[in-house]
Amino acid sequence: MANQGKWWQKAVFYQIYPRSFYDSTNTGIGDLRGIINKLDYLEELGIDGIWFSPFFPSPQEDCGYDITDFGSINPEYGTMKDFDELLKKSHKKGIKVILDIILNHTSAQHPWFLESKKNRTNEKKDWYVWKDGRGKDGKKPPNNWNAMIGGPAWEWCEERKQFYLHQFLTFQPDLNWRNPDVQIAMFNYIRFWLDKGVDGFRLDIIHTLFEDKHFKNNPLSWRFFPSHNSNEVLFHKPKYTQYLPETIEVCLKLRELVNSYSPDRLLVGEAAGNPQMIKQLYGRNNDGLHLSFNFKFAGQPFSATKFRRAIEETEEVLSEPYWPCYVFSNHDSNRLISRHKEDKKKAKLLAILLLTLRGTPFIYYGEEIGMQQVKVHKDKQLDPISKLKIWGIPLGSIYARDGCRTPMQWDDSPINAGFSKNPKIVPWLPIGQNENINVKNELSDEKSMLIFFKKLLKVRKQYEPLQIGQLNVSEDSNSDLLIYDRTFQEQHLTILLNFSSKIQSITATNMKSKQVFSTKLFEEQKEISEEITLEHFEGIIVEQMK
Repeated sequence: MANQGKWWQKAVFYQIYPRSFYDSTNTGIGDLRGIINKLDYLEELGIDGIWFSPFFPSPQEDCGYDITDFGSINPEYGTMKDFDELLKKSHKKGIKVILDIILNHTSAQHPWFLESKKNRTNEKKDWYVWKDGRGKDGKKPPNNWNAMIGGPAWEWCEERKQFYLHQFLTFQPDLNWRNPDVQIAMFNYIRFWLDKGVDGFRLDIIHTLFEDKHFKNNPLSWRFFPSHNSNEVLFHKPKYTQYLPETIEVCLKLRELVNSYSPDRLLVGEAAGNPQMIKQLYGRNNDGLHLSFNFKFAGQPFSATKFRRAIEETEEVLSEPYWPCYVFSNHDSNRLISRHKEDKKKAKLLAILLLTLRGTPFIYYGEEIGMQQVKVHKDKQLDPISKLKIWGIPLGSIYARDGCRTPMQWDDSPINAGFSKNPKIVPWLPIGQNENINVKNELSDEKSMLIFFKKLLKVRKQYEPLQIGQLNVSEDSNSDLLIYDRTFQEQHLTILLNFSSKIQSITATNMKSKQVFSTKLFEEQKEISEEITLEHFEGIIVEQMK
């Protein structure tokens, strides 16, 4: 029987970074009511679900990914009443809501950690991963484990005379998932939001929940730089800190929990590694997470051959009943169009690729208008990673995430691009300087990136093969072309993508076919002749007629 598709298989998700979407309170910071004000825009764009980056209480040392309370709203974003209204109005428009939850760690200012660090006898003494140090004074780290962003994964705590584990930044201590009380507390928070009616969760660095209980040293590796094909970095292979069997068991428990709710809820994992590695999170019998981001796909250069290989590997590893999850951009990576030298034709071609593969796609806010990476001066950088140093070199000169988190550009106002009602308000991060890239301008330009996205999303909704159809990648001998078919029941579509700067010609095999979409002509429909011509960086969608 053909797959009829779950709602999350058919959906197109849109990631909102709340701090940067729309400021309704004239504070320079985006907020929940600002998002409510823009729900009509999202509905008209054609998205089906929103993934919200965290808006929980936080000291904002890592822009919200350092949480002090998983069950309430940070006042600078609004109130729980605002969230309830946002959820209700989103659902009324048919838009699902998934929240970003961090199960691996809390803020160092969380009441749990403040209690745990006091001494070795308090009620929360084992809620975090504590370990005695080595050496005569006990101040050498317990082992060679590194944090994911570099440097030792251990930080000394003078009160306890012990080290605590942090697989990310020092102010984000790892919870001890081997403590049953921790699991109960975190699962209770998940239930809290599910009971409110949220449609699922994006699970931050979910592959790091457990570490080896014997604290064995991780093996050494020759790899220094991170890779979308491997989780080895900084000359270490995280064998004893990532993808442990106990972590997979938690994924199964999470699935069991969300399965007890109706309608269906969704679990999306964020994890480092290639498709073979992230497949573990899905569970051996597809009974773990529903989806996990495929970052290997996102990291491909602009090459038909490279993308073909990445897609084929994904299809082989995550074949039915598993379901891939594709994304090009998020709050941790440079903006897509800027990775391709601000070339709109390339960005449109990749948008067709993202939205026509078998799998659930995620769009990052602003991607639909071609928002560019902003160069944020080091004096205005807020990303804590930019302040770290490796071998004395500030990471901000190599890698900083502020530039992809800048406020959404709603109009051509020279001060804040319509992000705040008050033009005198200084946004929390600088605005992009290209005044032509904004929603207002692009809505009135039929050739704009925004109109392109709206029409492409409309085509995706119109054709079920693009949502839940089978996928077959062509073995075309032309290395500049990526061609694949999507089939569902009696409908058959072919997607042709020209990754070269040259015109390409293809002989049509089916005389009864029509073009239903193109990066060049958008929605214009026309019958296909014996030869299909693709302009440079052009992509088209063809429907095979009966």
